Amino acid sequence: MPVVVAANTKGGSGKSTSSLILGTTLAKMGASVRILDADPQRTLLSWASGKSKYSDIVISPKPGLDLSDLIDEISSQFQFVIIDVQGSANQELAAAMSRADLVTIPMRAKTADAEVAANAIGLLNSQQKLFRRAIPHGVVFIATNPVITTKEEKHIRESVKQLKIPCFQTSLHERTAYSHMFRFKVAIDELSSRETNGLEAALENADNYANEVIATLRQAREEGSAA
Repeated sequence: MPVVVAANTKGGSGKSTSSLILGTTLAKMGASVRILDADPQRTLLSWASGKSKYSDIVISPKPGLDLSDLIDEISSQFQFVIIDVQGSANQELAAAMSRADLVTIPMRAKTADAEVAANAIGLLNSQQKLFRRAIPHGVVFIATNPVITTKEEKHIRESVKQLKIPCFQTSLHERTAYSHMFRFKVAIDELSSRETNGLEAALENADNYANEVIATLRQAREEGSAA
């Protein structure tokens, strides 16, 4: 079953947010999902302490347990496994990448974030060489303005394109709903439009992202079968 790893060596890049959006949206669509919170900050585990009907999709590795073994175990039981790893180029990130069917690289459209994201891409390239296989991957822009594209964002997108780094067409915009997920410890579809502005747009944005992830995984699998 597909393993999706959110990887960026910069803290606050949107790994936890994008993982939670993807996991809860896939669960809403009817898929069996587990989100592995392997970040010591345990942001997603804290979210799961709330009253969301999806709270049981978040799990955390037990101390001393090999991450690769845990990924192998849960990926044999669930349709999607999503991994949020610590924001540093450590052994756990490398282990997660080694098992990945898709690596997403969440980043804000800021120059500083783009420079740090290059570290994740460098580590990914090392894992591809080590395991002698291509690991599908793509940059996911986080907290973008859905209406206005800044000059800085345009420049960064062009730089990513010139470097021939794959990029998801769907960006996860700056939405109140995404911060309210953590504030109220629920999923987007459990929020109330009375308290959360732009909820319908956020739901559509999340659905678009999940559908693009599914399409990317399907394409990668078809290309792998053809090879």
